[in-house]
Amino acid sequence: MKQLLYILCSLVLLVYSCKPAPLDIDVKPQSPKLIIASQIIPSTVMAVLLTRSFSALEQGTFVNGTGEVSPDFIDKIIVQNALVTVSYGDIIDTLYGVDTIPGVYVSAKTLQIPHQTYTLHVYDPKLNESVSAQTQMLPAVKIDTVFPIGKTDSTVSLKFRFTDLPGQNWYLFNVYKASEKSGVANLDVNTVPFAVGENQLLQSQLITDLVYNQNQIEITTTVPGVSPSDTIGITFANITEGHFLFLSAQSGTGDLFGQFFHEPVNIPTNVVNGFGYFSAYDPDVKVIDLNKY
Repeated sequence: MKQLLYILCSLVLLVYSCKPAPLDIDVKPQSPKLIIASQIIPSTVMAVLLTRSFSALEQGTFVNGTGEVSPDFIDKIIVQNALVTVSYGDIIDTLYGVDTIPGVYVSAKTLQIPHQTYTLHVYDPKLNESVSAQTQMLPAVKIDTVFPIGKTDSTVSLKFRFTDLPGQNWYLFNVYKASEKSGVANLDVNTVPFAVGENQLLQSQLITDLVYNQNQIEITTTVPGVSPSDTIGITFANITEGHFLFLSAQSGTGDLFGQFFHEPVNIPTNVVNGFGYFSAYDPDVKVIDLNKY
């Protein structure tokens, strides 16, 4: 027994003596970069949301004692007083900040032209940084039919059908309801009863026609977080392949603000010197009152 204890003690001392000394690693925070998100409200407004990235080393500093995001952190990442322009053809439109939704810039006069190329330029005076991005507006696509085929106390099953456009295409299907929260900007639906600041994204589904061999595409999906008495909003859009790949890589980000509370990683982008994605898709919007079904 004494010999066995001697062997065990020797092994422990051997392992401890082989343990390398701890290394001091000096990890410097990354410089903040501009993050771009954009949205077209059909026949009305082009909107761009501007935020700044932050280092993962700061993640312990932006939550206050109650577990909520601190106002100081919001002020740090929201971009105000920026110069934002969108050019297309021979036209240059200046976007103006929305007083009630800091970080959001809009233009009510930017024409929505299918197949037109749009170029975004942003200058942030606080960072003294500029970014640019370019995208093309694709032809709009309509949902032929959409209706609920089943409801529970917390879910709804939807069936929708649309006519696939010629060639290879990528589509985005979103479902919203009026949010119980307030003060969060979510511009994807702007139709009664989904006023700006009152939308909650329930589901976002990416669709490619590469897996279908017919022009009429029919899909059934189950949406969580819905009660039988809710009214839901649906958007459906024809998006670029680049935007499809961006959204695929960015899965799990939640609503429009939620995606910016993550350290930027290797996600596809069309923003030069920044992050995010500049898109100009024209969504089809439907509103369904589940009480009627």
